[in-house]
Amino acid sequence: MDELKRVGIFTKVVQSGSFSEAARRLGVAKSAVSKQVRLLEDEVGVRLLNRSTRIITLTEAGEIYYRHCEQIVNRADTALNELRQYQNQPQGTLKISSPIAFGRALIIPVIKELRGLYPKLNIELVLSDEVLNMLEEGIDLSIRVGKLQDSNLIAKKLCDTPVVVFTSPEYVAQFGKPETPESLIDHKWITLSILSSPIVGQFIHSKSGRVVDYNICSYLKSNSVDSVIDAAIQGLGISALVKLTVEDYLKSGKLISVLDDYQLEPRGVYALYPHKEHLPPKVRVFMDFLQKHCDSASWTV
Repeated sequence: MDELKRVGIFTKVVQSGSFSEAARRLGVAKSAVSKQVRLLEDEVGVRLLNRSTRIITLTEAGEIYYRHCEQIVNRADTALNELRQYQNQPQGTLKISSPIAFGRALIIPVIKELRGLYPKLNIELVLSDEVLNMLEEGIDLSIRVGKLQDSNLIAKKLCDTPVVVFTSPEYVAQFGKPETPESLIDHKWITLSILSSPIVGQFIHSKSGRVVDYNICSYLKSNSVDSVIDAAIQGLGISALVKLTVEDYLKSGKLISVLDDYQLEPRGVYALYPHKEHLPPKVRVFMDFLQKHCDSASWTV
């Protein structure tokens, strides 16, 4: 590092034509400039400059060395300028992971909005209902829903989203429709694999505020939200997911909601990233747009 610094000072002396002018441009003492050039000559083992009281000139060896030094300094300046631009403008590839439903409802609209604003920004989107290891997978930003696992990741809460209990008309016709949380113990329950078993929580009655604890064991588990929904449509049981994931099926009648007089605690939607300090512009900008979309989304509470 000291040698690179001395190369820069030597180049500045040659370009300035004197130690005094080089010192003025660098904002240091003339003696400091002279010392650094002398140390550089000691390192390379050859005189680089002819010195006189009025002017300095390059020796033959100095001319050869200066041509290379000038290239080094120019490349270093170019690299620094590119780095500063990189730090100020979102660019490069941003790798994002998200549950499938939120990728469609949240990430894709944000990408569409950013497309024309930051042409140097590329997106790699990984959609999975499983929790991926951000560090191992090289993920810059991850969207997660529900209770977060303990980790060294930084989490920013974007919003809350409601949860709905649902099943199919076929299931209700065969096994009946649960009217209270207590009756769920008599029904088949379909859940995501990432949830611990038994599943515990609370139902809150919408009108009276009565709180009912529940403790439910899974009949069927899956690592995919889509397969949980498919199983419910096929009449295999009852499930609970964020409303966003099943809204279209509820509207079409393929699924019906149950326990409408009760509410489950909404799920938090979080943006996770590995480091709090020196957050890259591409991550910071994308998070700002995520928050903007969440603030106006119809699927939040």
